[in-house]
Amino acid sequence: MSSSEESSEPTSSPPASPEASDQVEPPSLERLVTHFVQSKRALNANAALFRAGELVTASRGLLEDIAILNARNGFAKRSAAEQVETLHAIRDEITEAGDEAVLEFKMTVAAIDEAHGRLERTLETLRHTMVDASLQRTEDSAEKDEADERGQGESESNAREEDSSAQKTLYDFIQESTHTELEASLRGLVDEFAVVKDLFDHDTRQYDDRLQSITDKLHHNDITSSSGPQDKPTLYDEPPPTVPQLFRSLESHAAEMATLFSSLIKHYDLCVTALKHTEGGGEAARLAIQAEHLATTTTTTTTTTTTPQPDAEESLYRKTHPEPISASDRTQMLQILESDAAEVPDVLTDIHAHAAELYEQHDQLLQHTTAARTLHHRQQKILDSLHAMHAALLPQHLEASATFREASQTIHQTIKAKTQALIELRIFYDDFAASYAKVLREVERRQAARKQMRRVAQKAQRELDRLFEADGVAREEFLRVVGGCLPRDLWPGVGEVGGRWVVEMEEGGGGVAL
Repeated sequence: MSSSEESSEPTSSPPASPEASDQVEPPSLERLVTHFVQSKRALNANAALFRAGELVTASRGLLEDIAILNARNGFAKRSAAEQVETLHAIRDEITEAGDEAVLEFKMTVAAIDEAHGRLERTLETLRHTMVDASLQRTEDSAEKDEADERGQGESESNAREEDSSAQKTLYDFIQESTHTELEASLRGLVDEFAVVKDLFDHDTRQYDDRLQSITDKLHHNDITSSSGPQDKPTLYDEPPPTVPQLFRSLESHAAEMATLFSSLIKHYDLCVTALKHTEGGGEAARLAIQAEHLATTTTTTTTTTTTPQPDAEESLYRKTHPEPISASDRTQMLQILESDAAEVPDVLTDIHAHAAELYEQHDQLLQHTTAARTLHHRQQKILDSLHAMHAALLPQHLEASATFREASQTIHQTIKAKTQALIELRIFYDDFAASYAKVLREVERRQAARKQMRRVAQKAQRELDRLFEADGVAREEFLRVVGGCLPRDLWPGVGEVGGRWVVEMEEGGGGVAL
């Protein structure tokens, strides 16, 4: 609104146009009363000003609450982040140790598979190595078989068929339970490790799930706190104002409202002054106020504006005499009043617009406060979860990790020992298979020796038989020559038959006795 300005006395020259004549023509009493009633009604905007003052005071308290909550939330966030980082580091160390144990176990299983594969190949060799039937017979039975071979034809083939049907393999001469029990024991150890690993994995999943839940909550809090009270900001949205910016803007709107209301008070005072200097103005104003059901007094209190004097309106209704003013001053006052009266609706609109902005910004501060309190509540729940995790889940996880390491080491050492036993058993079976070749060579050697001894024995037997026959012929010739004249009692054994020598195999040791 414009302020009062000094003006010179109006000249006596006639108006140049109807518009100019309207400008200099003073307003009527009815128009002045209308301006007065509108100005008095406009002073009802003091309620918005009171509310603005309350909101500024409340917002200052909200600003302090937000600062305290943000400080607490920042500390809680840093503390939670450090604890989560520590828990992640512990998890990584335990997981790495578990992975090393699993890798070591896989290498051990690979060694088991290799040892088992070699053993199976050795056992397959034993299964397919037929034992020579001659190994199941003694040398005496071998001699008889050789005699049978020389004297029998069809019976020979029948005997061989019976021998081949009863023929065994090298596998029949090992104790099968030795390696089967060892393999079953190894499979049991592998299954035992799988059970221990499942228990450790179950505990690790529980630990990871709880830790991931806390990490997700921290991440959600970061997103929520960074986005502010806006729900879904887009790429094209301007960055939301900060809390200090909101409070400064709120104070600015309140100050602007006070300034605008001050101009309304000045306009009201000007209306009262104009009515005082108009004949019948007080009575007309009183009747208009009664018709409008307005209060008879108006009290306005602000920290930045002046208040109209209560006596000003009361003096308007009474028979009081205002201070005299010149005609030019009255004309200028009325012109200013007319100009200000036209601006009253705009001023009221501006006051309500500033009030609406102020309310909106106060609501945003409330949203910030609510968000900070909600964030603080969530941060406290996260800290409580971390405390519970430190108190229960972390010791349980550490104990499960220690149990897994001890069990895996014990199982690993036992498997190594049994795998070594499997390797030694395979070596023993390999030596057994290799010895069988030596046995066959020994059999061939013994058969050759027996045949050689048989030939020598047969040759000796033939020579002994020849000597025996020659001895008999000589004995008969001797008796023929001297037998008639030789007394019997001179040599009682003269007529005896000579002793017959026989070469035969010695019983038991397999040697040859004469």
